[in-house]
Amino acid sequence: MKTGIALLLASILLAGCSSQHQPPRDLACGRDDNAAQCRYLHAVQQQLIDSFNSTVAPRYPNQRCLVSAHRRADGGYSVLRTEGDEALCLRAWQQVSSARNLPLPPVGVPESWQFAFGQRQ
Repeated sequence: MKTGIALLLASILLAGCSSQHQPPRDLACGRDDNAAQCRYLHAVQQQLIDSFNSTVAPRYPNQRCLVSAHRRADGGYSVLRTEGDEALCLRAWQQVSSARNLPLPPVGVPESWQFAFGQRQ
């Protein structure tokens, strides 16, 4: 189970910079034990990262930011720290902190995440 969670966390990091917007196939997202987690990760990725990377990130070419955040009881995320280019990280911090109406996570999904922001050039 821990390996599956680690793979899911790794996938969200990679997916943030990816041009494809589907969970990686090697996670066996069709299996019952991973399907809910994969759907959740995909939904969070779409709300937090995809729109940011297509609208904001082009203003910061070749910049990256990794945001570490913790899920709050109200369903939003509190940013714990950022790593990367300062200007992009400030915008990413705002994106994560102000996110509303995120889907509720299924049982077993970690409360802390790392979100990767920035576009491939």
